[in-house]
Amino acid sequence: MPDNNASHPTGEWPSPAQYRKSIRLEFAVYVGGIILLLMLITGAIVTNRLVDTVTQSVVDKLLVQARSYASAAGKHIIAAEGPDALMLTDICQKLAADNKDLGWVGIVGTNNIFLAHTDVKQVITGQSLPRPAATTVESSTRHDEVLVLGKDSIFVAVPITDQSLLLGYLALSSTTREISSVRQASIITVALITLIMIILGVPVTLIVLSQRLKPLRIITSSLRNVDVRNISFDLSVKSANEFGYLAETLRIMGARLEIAQKQMLENERMSRELEIAREIQANILPKSYPFSPQCDFSGMYRSAKEVGGDYFDFFELGENEMGFLVADVSGKSLPGMLIMMLTRDIVIRAARNETEPDRLLAIVNRELLQNIRKGMFVTMFIGVLDKRSGQFKFASAGHNPLIWQHGASGEVDLLKTKGYPLGMMPSDSFDKRIEKGRIDLADGDCLIQYTDGINEAQDSAGEEYGMTRFVDFIRGAQKLTPRELAEALAEKHAAFVGEAPQYDDITLLVMKWHGNRTCDQGQHQEKAIHAA
Repeated sequence: MPDNNASHPTGEWPSPAQYRKSIRLEFAVYVGGIILLLMLITGAIVTNRLVDTVTQSVVDKLLVQARSYASAAGKHIIAAEGPDALMLTDICQKLAADNKDLGWVGIVGTNNIFLAHTDVKQVITGQSLPRPAATTVESSTRHDEVLVLGKDSIFVAVPITDQSLLLGYLALSSTTREISSVRQASIITVALITLIMIILGVPVTLIVLSQRLKPLRIITSSLRNVDVRNISFDLSVKSANEFGYLAETLRIMGARLEIAQKQMLENERMSRELEIAREIQANILPKSYPFSPQCDFSGMYRSAKEVGGDYFDFFELGENEMGFLVADVSGKSLPGMLIMMLTRDIVIRAARNETEPDRLLAIVNRELLQNIRKGMFVTMFIGVLDKRSGQFKFASAGHNPLIWQHGASGEVDLLKTKGYPLGMMPSDSFDKRIEKGRIDLADGDCLIQYTDGINEAQDSAGEEYGMTRFVDFIRGAQKLTPRELAEALAEKHAAFVGEAPQYDDITLLVMKWHGNRTCDQGQHQEKAIHAA
């Protein structure tokens, strides 16, 4: 196909001489390709299902045979004078004779050493039962049975019992000759049918298309003769099918071109504005985590759209106290970012004169109510740390519980204080409900705050990551640094979600208290914040 940009750099009308390829021939090729593709897909599905059916039949047959002979072997293992090797060998040989695909049959005791085998050398040399590693078919087996389906063989081991007492195992190995034969026959059949359909389908397609595409030739002829200075079409196609629709569309295309151009310019403007908004948000969020020998910070941030509604920040409250917050705006994209920016400005101004987290949230709610659109709200957690004593004060405006991991035991507590989301309730109702929590941190204690984009994330089957899975991970991460914890959680979370789309912004903030110990400054100095 010609390169229109290269041939017509100034937007000139294309020359008909450049477009001489026959659409009928192209359609015929496409039909042949579609037939081939559909037959390959259908053949693969049919072959796989047929192979699965035959495989299950072979597996069921082997299991039934093995169980039947295993029940007869028990009395010969507990014979008065010890295992009757002769009778056990006879059982193995009879089972091998009943199934021509069996490679070998053996009986082992509870020590996994062969008592009998179709190959007597295995018994004489004291060989043990091999357990090949391959795909195990769980659905067909009972308790203590082993079924391993390999590429070229099937391994079965069933327990030999007497009154619920395990005496040993009867094991066998069979070839997959029957399964391979069915697969090969199915592939040959599908290939022959595909070939016949292509040989017949392509010529018939050419004949049918030549008749059915006559209106298209009329439309093409009109396009070749159009006046590029005054684009209008007068087509004689009056059919009620797609060709008639195409002809009618061409008649009004001239008027629509101007509208389409305006829409394109508007889309370009919106794209530029989104890019500017993304850059603004990137500049608003902290560039690095706070440096302090008493505490260590790390985390992750990932927005669901071009710009997000999650927000986190750090702020100094005098020489000995520092605060941090995590917030989640109900709206996403541009509306969420605008509310996030407004909330950030209010918090920065309010924090200059107020250090108590509950009263700080009350101030933010009072100012936000005057500017937020009805139906939107912000959940926010604010914590204030005394860097001298390790006392931590916090309050929550409808945000997720704070996770507190005790450094000494590794146990985890979920701390939740009362509070309405910001911008939802009048000031008097908000102020009555908001409350403050206080804890005293010990060496090694870890605090984790987050947005519900983590615990409410879903995999492709619709299952949520959930708080239980989240807390269990934190409980097992006692010895990790904040950065290691954040990176490990990001990896585990991504593995759980898989290819499922991200519907909500994700923010995680981790703080570990070191108390009077001196934290490795090398770790702190590399704490630049990057989106996950």
